[in-house]
Amino acid sequence: MDNYLPINAISAVILVSGKILSEEENWSGPNIPLVLYRQTSPPANTLDDAYTKGSHHDFSDTYPACPKPPFAIPPPAGLTLHVSLGKLVSEGRTGMIFECECAIPHGNVMGFKIPPVVIKIARQSRTKDISREATAYECMTSIQGCVVPRCYGFFQVRMFEHFDFGPVSVLILEKLGDLFKLGEPLSDGAKSDMKDACSDLAHVRILHGDLRWANMLSVLPGGLPSLASPFTGKTYGWRLVDFDRAERTTLSLPRAQRYYNSYLDRVLDSIPWGNPVEPWD
Repeated sequence: MDNYLPINAISAVILVSGKILSEEENWSGPNIPLVLYRQTSPPANTLDDAYTKGSHHDFSDTYPACPKPPFAIPPPAGLTLHVSLGKLVSEGRTGMIFECECAIPHGNVMGFKIPPVVIKIARQSRTKDISREATAYECMTSIQGCVVPRCYGFFQVRMFEHFDFGPVSVLILEKLGDLFKLGEPLSDGAKSDMKDACSDLAHVRILHGDLRWANMLSVLPGGLPSLASPFTGKTYGWRLVDFDRAERTTLSLPRAQRYYNSYLDRVLDSIPWGNPVEPWD
């Protein structure tokens, strides 16, 4: 693989001044560059589900809570990523996702290439949610680039004067491709990929919590190469995103897999009909 930026290489993000335009609103970035520093995610047990909290089990009984990745992660490089916001890609309950242009003007002695990334900015009232999502990505390090996007860190600054929506908390995430096209048959291998991806999540005992069409994205054409699953040995063409409602569980593997199997077929089978099943349906 090319010498791409490791997931732990960034220690700070400078959000440079910029302007976002959309049909609904005009939003200006910070009046001056804003420096956000890498944060330690909350401990993994903040994700524990009710079963785990009440069962007196621990993860040594089932599977390591945050298994080590099957690939080497080098020591942190302490780099500062300069980010210029681009188009608003999507927004939801937790925050907004923007395209961005990035640079590392200084200190990149290893010559790391910056992969295509997006920045997820939390809403003012959703800092706790995005920090929870950061914890989930840390628990899923072993399947980043395979089942879920690579996460390059959780960054935060406690400043109020530069943003209308208060203190700033962000995730830097691998850029992905498109959603499944509603009203069209699933592409070859997509259903198998999604079933295997959900099985991998069950293996690491992460329950998604918001499994639906809007949280399933293709890999980005021409983007970073997919990594092989540590469980199936396969590479997948699809990823699951949006883990702010995820939970960690000590359920046995068959029970964790049943959690996904009970719902995934309904979601995937509804897509060709153009009327995707939602979690509340």
